[in-house]
This record gives sequence, structure tokens and C-alpha cells, in this order.
Amino acid sequence: MIRHVFIFLGTFVLGAVLALAARTATHRPPAAARANAPGAHDAQSHAAHAPAAPTVPVPATAPLKSENSDLKSPAPVNTHCAICGMEVNPKLPTLTYQGRPIGFGCKACPSKFLADPDKYGPYYLRNEVIKD
Repeated sequence: MIRHVFIFLGTFVLGAVLALAARTATHRPPAAARANAPGAHDAQSHAAHAPAAPTVPVPATAPLKSENSDLKSPAPVNTHCAICGMEVNPKLPTLTYQGRPIGFGCKACPSKFLADPDKYGPYYLRNEVIKD
């Protein structure tokens, strides 16, 4: 009985090794992989490796965007959007109402505000949500 188990295991391992060898010998990589394989270069493929044009250095006195506070939107007076009730999204631009910046919760709210600023403006200044 044990002899039969060893014969089975030996035959199984030998078959697995032969199957793996046959698959490896007949394997063809996809066309994209063959084109990027080492040694598969042509004259046109070297154009992508051409050195970049020299760049002009930026003067040290020029402020970066993150350093220039004039490029940032002013901090809004409200923390919640009066129209949708969401928290103010700092990635959205602010609008000015009565000289004070107000923020919005989503991209649809600025257009609603601009349609009727006198209706929504006081709610923004009081940081209240309109209850319809």
C-alpha cells in the first residue's frame, strides 16, 4: 500500500514538472511586452530617451504659489453652507457678500447664491442653514 502511495506521488511530481517545462517552452509574451523587452530597440524608440532641452532656472526671488498669500482665497466667515448645509469646502472658491467672503459646501451652491444673493447672503453671514 505504501509503495502505491510513493508511486502515485512520484508520478504526480514528474507530471507537474513536465507540464511546467512544456508551458515554459511554448509561452509567448504579449506583443507589448515583446516590444519593451531588452534588445528589442529600434531607431525610433531611442527618440524617447533623448536628453531633455535645458531649462532656465527660476530666480530665487520669485515667490512660489504656496508662499504667496494673495493667490489664496480669503477665509470665509461661515463654516457651513447656508444652501446645502454641508461644511464649507476649502477647495471651492469663495464669493464676497457685503465685503465679506463666504464659502460653499458644493459646486452647485455658488450659482444658486448668485441667482438671489439677498435671499441667501444674510444666512451665510450668520452661519445658518436655510430651513425650507
